Amino acid sequence: MKNFVEIYAKWAFVTGASSGIGAEFAQKLAGLGLNLVLAARRRERLLQLATTPEKEFPIKVRCLSIDLSTEDFMARIQSETRDLEIGLLINNAGFAKPVSFLKMIER
Repeated sequence: MKNFVEIYAKWAFVTGASSGIGAEFAQKLAGLGLNLVLAARRRERLLQLATTPEKEFPIKVRCLSIDLSTEDFMARIQSETRDLEIGLLINNAGFAKPVSFLKMIER
């Protein structure tokens, strides 16, 4: 069976990585040998958490302090990750307004 690096390339991108489920995803992916781009709004917390996977596993970690609700978030992500081959996205941040599923797909 192929390992995660063979399946998903060398880098994974995790949003909401400064705490909770996002931080746990980052730790698990690091254990599978994937390099990480960790994105979150809380820069200090993000940098603090990013040191653990690098110490425990032979991987690289890149931190991106970003608010995904800003208009230019995608351009900034592209600029910061242009040199990486990202094969896996864990989109663990964001919000949505409560709306009926059927109303949402009618748009």
